[in-house]
Amino acid sequence: MQFPWSLIKAMTWHALKCRLTGRRRAPIVLMLEPLFACNLRCEGCGRIREYHHVMDQRLSVEECLASAQECDAPIVSICGGEPLLYPELDRLVNGLIAQGRHIYLCTNALLVDRWIDRLPRSSRLTWNIHLDGMEATHDAITQRPGTFQTVIQNIRRLKADGRRVTTNTTIYAQTDMDEILVLLDYLSELRIDGMLLSPAYPYPVVNGQPQRLPTINGQAQLPGRARELGKDHQVASQLFLTRCEVHAKFAAIRKRLEGYRLLNSPLYLDFLCGKREIPCAAWACPTRNICGWKSPCYLLTDTHYPTFAEWQEKTPWHQLGPAQDPRCHDCLVHYGFETGAVVGGDLSLCEGLALVRWQLASPRAA
Repeated sequence: MQFPWSLIKAMTWHALKCRLTGRRRAPIVLMLEPLFACNLRCEGCGRIREYHHVMDQRLSVEECLASAQECDAPIVSICGGEPLLYPELDRLVNGLIAQGRHIYLCTNALLVDRWIDRLPRSSRLTWNIHLDGMEATHDAITQRPGTFQTVIQNIRRLKADGRRVTTNTTIYAQTDMDEILVLLDYLSELRIDGMLLSPAYPYPVVNGQPQRLPTINGQAQLPGRARELGKDHQVASQLFLTRCEVHAKFAAIRKRLEGYRLLNSPLYLDFLCGKREIPCAAWACPTRNICGWKSPCYLLTDTHYPTFAEWQEKTPWHQLGPAQDPRCHDCLVHYGFETGAVVGGDLSLCEGLALVRWQLASPRAA
């Protein structure tokens, strides 16, 4: 199955409950960043650059659990930063499970030994591991030799221990799409539970693009921040793709992706190939971090609000998206558009049936 039945039922019930109560822009996934500290410095990572001034800070477990209740999304993606560096990760995971949440633990998988015996073996917990290519490519992106081999070793250990494991692969300008197919074959041999592909987003903070000065509750933060980051964007900007380049890369392998255990929906894959339009639904995936509720979305920062309600009410949703905000022009990231494919509300009968078949299919092993 693409997803555990318990997750499908939770999302279905959540959608029905929101429809019956008239709740608009109901969140589906909470992007929870309890810390920004990381044991890697990957090329193209916006977090380690944008939030370098709070790298030593973290949310408490109580703040994290309260945030999950505040927005009440059925799925929580624990990210950051590197969540395996969070000292009370076991308390956080168990607390979210007690709330009935499904958890995607987004990690570089270098510290699995620290937590594998302390985190529950639960259908509600998925280890989501970032892997950007085969050995030479992944080690180059993470800027640390040996990273790939450590990740593969830890994937084998997690699978042998009966854990649910998925992967997340970012497609950059230099990515060889034939290598991505080799990676998917290799991960299929490891019996990975699902694989996600997503094009890199050209973060303004590392791409040399105009960036509105981030604020917290209306107060400007970090004057001169753009100058501090100037040395980074010359390298990072070479990683990113234009919209047309994304279309070309995915169109080249679209047919060959069929049969893999992908987490990408068929509608989103068609969107990446330029075959259809999908509205961005960034409102379905709120981000809570050390600075507050990040607005407008996980990828862009204009301000941070102290409450989820303020984030939802004050973010100018009508001013966002590729047609409205120039910063969004080349964004095709799954974060906003995969959810848009599901909640957009303009699916034909055939497209709706395609989504159902995708959710319920059991793809053949590659």
